[in-house]
Parts: sequence; C-alpha cells; structure tokens
Amino acid sequence: MRANRDYMDLALLAVDRARKSGADVAEAYISDAESVQISVSNRQVEQVNAVREAGIGLRLLKDQKMVSGSTNELSREAMRSLVADLMRKVPFHTADEYHLITGKESPALERPWSTYADAVTYDPRIAEIPVQEKIRLALRMEEAGLGFSPKVSGSMMVVYQDSTSFLYLANSNGIAGWFPTAGCGGGAEMAAADGSDHQSGSHFKAVALYADFDAQEVGRLAAEKAVKMLGAKPIASCEIPMVIAPEVGTEIFAFLAGMLSADEVQKGRSLFAGKLESQVAAGSFTLVDDGRRKGGLATAPVDGEGVPQQTTPLIVNGVLKGYLYDNYAAKKGKTRSTGNRSRGSYGSSGSIGPTNLYLQPGAAKPEEIFAGIKRGFYLTQAIGIFAGINTASGDFSIPAAGFLIEQGKISKPVRGISIGGNLFALLKSVDAIGADLTWFQSLGCPTFSVAGVTIGGVAS
Repeated sequence: MRANRDYMDLALLAVDRARKSGADVAEAYISDAESVQISVSNRQVEQVNAVREAGIGLRLLKDQKMVSGSTNELSREAMRSLVADLMRKVPFHTADEYHLITGKESPALERPWSTYADAVTYDPRIAEIPVQEKIRLALRMEEAGLGFSPKVSGSMMVVYQDSTSFLYLANSNGIAGWFPTAGCGGGAEMAAADGSDHQSGSHFKAVALYADFDAQEVGRLAAEKAVKMLGAKPIASCEIPMVIAPEVGTEIFAFLAGMLSADEVQKGRSLFAGKLESQVAAGSFTLVDDGRRKGGLATAPVDGEGVPQQTTPLIVNGVLKGYLYDNYAAKKGKTRSTGNRSRGSYGSSGSIGPTNLYLQPGAAKPEEIFAGIKRGFYLTQAIGIFAGINTASGDFSIPAAGFLIEQGKISKPVRGISIGGNLFALLKSVDAIGADLTWFQSLGCPTFSVAGVTIGGVAS
C-alpha cells in the first residue's frame, strides 16, 4: 500500500470549493485504509477479510454553524455535490460560539512526515506481508495454544488482524499534510478441561511493528490462563489487599479516560468534575496521556483536527492536573486543545479520546509486590467494568476472577466472586506499583496493588 498524492490535492480542492461556496472555514479529512482480519478454528482457516476503503469527511463552518458529511466517492464531481449538499443544510443548524477549526498556528504537518518519523507509528511491512503468511501466523497462534497442555480442550477464538492507513488533512486556515499509521496484533481464547471442570483463558496483543508480534506467545498465554483457572472456586466474603494485573488495570484506565474528557466534565457527567488540583489518588499514582510516545500505537503528529499531539500529565503524584481537550471543549473552557480529538474514520467527525495512556511504572518487581502480602487477592479478570462503576458516585461492584495470594505467593484459582468499593478510595489506596509496564493496544499499565477491597463471595 502506497500513499496517493492525488488525495492531498483532492482535500485541498474540497476546502477551496467550500470556501468559494460561502463557507467561512472548511476542513477536509481523507483516510485511505487497508485492513486484514483472519480467524482460525480447529487448525483450519475459518474466515479471511481483506478490506481497502477510502473516503473523505468534510466539515464546514458558516456563521458559527458547523455542518459535516462524508462520501467514499473520491472525485471532483463528488466533492462539488458534497459541498453543495452541506451548504444547503447550514440554515437548519444552530450557531454555537464554541465551534472551531484549527488555525495555522499548528505547524505540525508543514514538513514531510519522514522528517518527524519518531512521531509516526508506521511499519510498511504490515501491508507488504502476503496474506498467506498472515494466515500461517494465525494458525501457529492456535497451534501453540492447543499444544500447551493435554488439558487444553480446544480454541474458542483465534484472530489475527492488522491495519494500515494514510491520512490526509487540509483546512482553509492553511493546514495541509499527510502521514501514515499502521498496527497489527491478535488474540486467542482457549478452553481447558479437567473432568467436569471447564475453564477458559484469553490473551490479546497489539504492536506497532510486525516483527514484534509473537503469535505463538499469544496462543500459549491464553492456554496457560485457561489451565491455571482449572479448579477455580469462590472464596468467603472478606476485605483483603488486592493486586491488579496489567490487563485489568488498562480496563480501569479506559474508564478513567472517559471521565477525564473535558466534554464529560463540562457536561457534569464526570467523577473528576470540580476536582482539579485535588488529591484523587495515592501519591505514587501518575497517569499520563502521551501522543508523542515513540512506538506507541496511538502516536501521531496531529489529532483528527490537525492539532499537534502532546504529552499530557493528567494525574501527577495523585493530584488531578488536567483533562483531555479537543478544540470545542478547549474554547469552551478558555484553554488550548491537548490534541485529543480521536477520529476513527473519514465518516466520523470524532470525539475526545486518549492517545497512549499509561500509569507511570514504579521500581518494584511483581514478585516483590506479592511477597509483601500475607493473604490477598490477585485480580486477573473483571467482567463489565464500565457497567459495574456508578458514574455518579464512583461506587462499584464487579464480577471478578483471579487467584488467592497466600504467604506472598499466588495460590488457588478463584471464580464466582465480586469486588466492591469506591473508585476514588481504590485509587487512593494504591500502595505499590511495579516496574513491568505492559501495553494492551494504546493503554499501558504495570502490576499494582491496593491496600484493601471488599470481596463478595460465599458465606464464611
């Protein structure tokens, strides 16, 4: 897959056409994306989907009324039709003083992307590797899981997927440029059985470089998790320390990211509203959104509006320092965008979202964290975190699974319980953070522990 320079010209043409048709400001966003998804089952290929899709999204601002539309027909005639259609819709929209299209003060796209390659996550091999090789990779993923142990009874899901995109952005304020992005990964869910006991385990991994994706490791880890859960039973209700696995930690951070959106804060729907400069977590807890992180899956020179991505400390030493902003929320909040307008495709104008969000790691090895706990719970699976946390109070009750910790060691598997408490109390009770920063897509977390959590289990 190669860049199409004609698309850059087309984006500029669309912007020019919109201005000549009466728009005060115009923005064009073209994405040319190629993706592959392969699923296998019982050592056979189940499905292969290879998709190439390109299209343009156009936003026009007229008398502070914002209208948007898109088309997958990339031609001059289609541009004229789209612009005319949007201009006809302007009178039916409501003016909003906070609408804004990025200005020329954002110079991130003025140079060829290759001159700022560290700010771009792009491996051309992801698109160049033949589909047949990717099929073999998916089959090796399943084979590694099936061969892990005689107790592995089958695969429930094995998928490889990748995507490569070229993004072209132009607006009538003088911004014009393009850059590529790419990523690949996969996941497996394996089943294990021992007599009448049946358990499952899953593992997912996404990387920026094709060479970094170890398909066999993904299959093995999914199978290992399934086998380790054999014999899982509930434990008695109690209050004990808890260690949180990195994968579960990133699910918690995904929830926090939504609450740290300035849009949610301004609408009064965030637990973090009105808490700037307040202590919201333990002193060791520092949460950062880094759109410039080298090799990050969400690393890019600009966001979906053309604003340069940046490093944004959100919670520093437990103190809430900021929110995630796009242009609209920034203008409303009388501040500057943090470059967090996330745009999944040309057909969507996007919304506020994190880039590479992670908890700053500590110095402890995971085994050192476990060693300090006489009796506790190791949380490796939380079911329905988003549904389980009350967005008004922060109280939560979440079905969970994991392992009992006894005398500083991981011991018996546990299932059929729930964990309960309050989100802010949980964050403030973080007492150890590991050095093992682990990434799941664009969310990163090390192993960390909290002083206590309420376990809802069986009667003692």
